[in-house]
Amino acid sequence: MIKLILLVWVMAIGAFAAPIQNDDQFKTAVASMGKENKLVLMIYTTDDCPECAYMKTKVFHDKTVEPYMSRNFVVIEKNVHKSKLPDGYDFFGIPTIFFIDKAGNKKETIVGSKRAQPFLKELHRIRGIK
Repeated sequence: MIKLILLVWVMAIGAFAAPIQNDDQFKTAVASMGKENKLVLMIYTTDDCPECAYMKTKVFHDKTVEPYMSRNFVVIEKNVHKSKLPDGYDFFGIPTIFFIDKAGNKKETIVGSKRAQPFLKELHRIRGIK
């Protein structure tokens, strides 16, 4: 029953969603890049998600991850209970991390948390995707 309610809730949110190109956070992120060839890293979180907190406080600020992220990505966060979620960016687990180019094309998705070094390895792999 809970799964059915959650599914209906997710579908209802999708009905009111807009394309990522119309999302204010996305537009701000792209504008901040200027001519740099970065990707947007959009993370879906909730207030009560320990894995989300771990990624945001530990992994994203790891001494090897943070400099690589700041050179190659602009991070935006969407709380799935509070934020309007863009169309086409559905989730089945939290955290979900989307990698999006300036044009709004989804390049890759990661579901779940990772430790710093495996996450950094994924970032290197994803940056190789053109």
